Amino acid sequence: MISESDILKCFQHLVDSSYHKESILIGSGDDAAVIDTQERKLIHSIDISKLGVHFHRDNRPEDIAIRSISTALSDLAGMGSYPAFITIGLTSNIEEISWYERFSDGIKEVLDEFKIDLVGGDVTKGELNICVSVFGYPFHKPILRSGAKVGDSVFISGKLGEARQGLQDWLNKKQSNYLEKYLQPKPKFKKAKQISAFATSCIDISDGLIKDLGDICKQSCVGAELNFENIPIHNDYNDLNYGDDYELCFTTPSKHNNYFIDLGFYLIGEIKKEKSLIIKDQGNIIEFNKDGWDPFT
Repeated sequence: MISESDILKCFQHLVDSSYHKESILIGSGDDAAVIDTQERKLIHSIDISKLGVHFHRDNRPEDIAIRSISTALSDLAGMGSYPAFITIGLTSNIEEISWYERFSDGIKEVLDEFKIDLVGGDVTKGELNICVSVFGYPFHKPILRSGAKVGDSVFISGKLGEARQGLQDWLNKKQSNYLEKYLQPKPKFKKAKQISAFATSCIDISDGLIKDLGDICKQSCVGAELNFENIPIHNDYNDLNYGDDYELCFTTPSKHNNYFIDLGFYLIGEIKKEKSLIIKDQGNIIEFNKDGWDPFT
């Protein structure tokens, strides 16, 4: 069965062959690219949200806009960066102008909340999907996935599984406090700023903790051991690989542990030399049949 990573590999040679290598500090493979504009580093990422995969047709137009932009912005937070401007590509076959007016209201809500500008976009006809390009600047320096060191502590910024609960509540037409976690996720820019000077690596938890921390381990050539009892979850083990949380997972030297614990971050494990990701629950290793979200599996 084809996977997302299989498809991405088809384009890797295009990324590796650059006409502006002196300006591209980080290309494909991290949460976002890092481009040196001489005066300061520009952070860029792109994200696609598709009907039936990332949202439902019955979602409010405002929520579709907010969710599509917010999930894209989360990649900037995962790089220890803040947003400056965005562009939006919209494909839609909806013919009611009121839908687009309400979609525009959702866009404005995000722009106003984070003080960012919409600087361009495009519209074409077809099945509903939204492509959002985001641009920003690092709070301190870009935090990459490749900087984790053996002995570093592993932290996450918040509870996992609440968006999963929100989706179930929405599907069951149940009012709850978790609906907003699914419908209007919040990129963690305040928390990104708090970790920006101390984190050795970081990623936003969009595809599940196991998969996303696994990407840090792979790119840093290390492994990790997590303590399940220290991981804040809402439901069950599957919260670790469901995704859609948009919290931050980061590593930092253990000398900063008390600082981050006092700020409300969760210490969940440690980076190890052995190149494997192990999660223990009362000494027993937890086995998973799936290691995270993949739209092609």
